[in-house]
Amino acid sequence: MEQSPRQLPDRAGRVVHSHTIARRALVGAAFFAVVAVVWAIVVLTGGGSWWGPLHAFMVGTVLLAISGASQMFTITWSASPAPPGWLSAVQRWLVGAGAGAVLIGVSADLEWLVWLGALAVIGGLGALSASIIRAVRHSLLRRFDLSARFYLTAFAAGMVGVVLGAILGSGWVAESYDRIRLVHYHLNLVGLVGFTIIGTIPTFLPTVAHHRAVSGKEATVAWWLCVAAGIAFVSGLFAPREVIGVGSALVALAASMILAGIVGRLSQKGQDKLAFLQITAGVVWLVAWAVIDAYGLIGGGGFGPFNRWTTAAVVVGVGQVLLGSVAYLAAVLLGPPLGKRLELFEERWSLPLIAANAGGLALVSGWPVPALIGFAVWLADFAWRLLRQRGLAAQS
Repeated sequence: MEQSPRQLPDRAGRVVHSHTIARRALVGAAFFAVVAVVWAIVVLTGGGSWWGPLHAFMVGTVLLAISGASQMFTITWSASPAPPGWLSAVQRWLVGAGAGAVLIGVSADLEWLVWLGALAVIGGLGALSASIIRAVRHSLLRRFDLSARFYLTAFAAGMVGVVLGAILGSGWVAESYDRIRLVHYHLNLVGLVGFTIIGTIPTFLPTVAHHRAVSGKEATVAWWLCVAAGIAFVSGLFAPREVIGVGSALVALAASMILAGIVGRLSQKGQDKLAFLQITAGVVWLVAWAVIDAYGLIGGGGFGPFNRWTTAAVVVGVGQVLLGSVAYLAAVLLGPPLGKRLELFEERWSLPLIAANAGGLALVSGWPVPALIGFAVWLADFAWRLLRQRGLAAQS
């Protein structure tokens, strides 16, 4: 019979170590978030490509957040010892330095720096995989093993996606550029980020609602669907693009099954909290994008990585999942008083929830100014609440 986490020994301060890993990774993620926002303002005011802000956010912010959160969740929920400090530090610096090198290398047209950065990011994903595998092998609880499978599948997709990104960024391709780019951003957005989200929410989303973890047989089915989708994405390098559309449809189905299972089992308990609503809304946006993407690709159309819908998927989909998660994690990582800090993100009526999703709808409707206003209100409100959380921690 499995013991509950409260009955298990601390195993050399595993919880403290896991919080340290997550906190340091989130600091790096915040740095790249600032870079992405400033870069986006430059593009808006002076023109230029959206490649920079998008990759600063996805490779820097999102990947570093995934690095910290995935290790924290695995260590906590598997009741396993934390990885050696050097391993998590190397992993974090490889991803951060690699992301910076890629951004500079592509912007300055330095092929060697692009490849150096890509290899560093791949090394970071490899170190992250080693950390997760080590945690699972030493775990006392087996209930998080399936989530670990999602993580490892996501990291494998990300490694292939990063290699393809380096090929694109270094200018090694010409005729097959569009095909490689299509596979590249599906492996990274849907594979690396999407698989990680799908594998995390069966445990984390109920936790945000102050409920025990809930999942059923659909979680196993969803993992196999994601594996099949990953194979479909890679096959897109030589198979018809419709195959990639099938992969997007499989991931949309997997995410829908997981989300429906969670919402149904919670029976409204805790589902009115801001963090829960923002994470849920973010997943819904990602599912909507995947459905539209699948429809377009299977029908012979599809859209590229810098169109309105893909931008909405990144900003409103991934962004809401990320900020909704940070809202909860920040309260935990800052220490007591936990209850008062969580209350800052648990109101029933929420200005940031409305602003984020209204901004997304404005964006896909072709109204950039209302979209920017909505996003500005959303981010300003989030920053204000986060600062209040820090203030409460300083007072305790």
